[in-house]
Amino acid sequence: MPRSYPAKVILFGEHTVLRGGAGLAVPYARLSLRWTQSQPDESLLRFCDYLKVAFPPSLLDTGALEDALLDDWRLVGDIPTGYGLGSSGAVCAAIWDRFATPQGKAASGEDLREHFVRMEQHFHGSSSGVDPLISYLDRPVILGDGQPPRATELPSGWQEGFFLVDTGVPRKAAAYIDDFIRRYDGDAGFRQKAEQEWRSPAAACIRALQRGDRTALLQNFRLLSAFQLRELPHFIPTGYHVKWFSNDYLLKICGAGGGGVLLGWGRSRPAVEAALGPVWWL
Repeated sequence: MPRSYPAKVILFGEHTVLRGGAGLAVPYARLSLRWTQSQPDESLLRFCDYLKVAFPPSLLDTGALEDALLDDWRLVGDIPTGYGLGSSGAVCAAIWDRFATPQGKAASGEDLREHFVRMEQHFHGSSSGVDPLISYLDRPVILGDGQPPRATELPSGWQEGFFLVDTGVPRKAAAYIDDFIRRYDGDAGFRQKAEQEWRSPAAACIRALQRGDRTALLQNFRLLSAFQLRELPHFIPTGYHVKWFSNDYLLKICGAGGGGVLLGWGRSRPAVEAALGPVWWL
């Protein structure tokens, strides 16, 4: 079982993708899960019990999964939980990759995503299926914008300058998602600003990244970064408020906000790390 299953990072479109905006998420191989034979994992055995009911044997060989788990196979890795990096999605991807039947592995597009929705509901109660999809395909995925999630390609070297900041603060995504939806749906003034200064710049960042236009990317990154600190300061750990603006780097929330990781772009690695400490470069 040699393959690893990467974490995922939402580069642009967090929250606004829930209201029709575009999003872009990528696999992040620095953090991953892999199969190893060491000791039983009770949580995976419980997941297996759920999958026996959720999937027919024509799609997922839960008997083989159970045998492997009882033979001390388990998933190990370094994807932190509560960070919005897709830890449960990587679990789903690993199980589907190893134990889906030929009929199950033939699924693609919306059918595959729906299978992952059903799997990840065990962990979250609800799921878009996107996190497992990204980990399974190990490719960038375009989200929202009125279409199903779909794999895409990015230019060589697209990740140059991008980094993640570990805030050291786990969080529950649901509280921040609910906060955004409540304000977006209930406050016309906030909704208009979010459309102009977050949703539109996020879509522009995605287009700029796809065509390799760094000037447009950074202009729009700066716009949505300023909006997030001004309108949603409680989505950003307070220790980073004074570090938010710099001539050397840009920062934005990554995922739901409230902690986890921040996404940044910097001109100079030494300058970034002098200001923010060690970061994870993409």
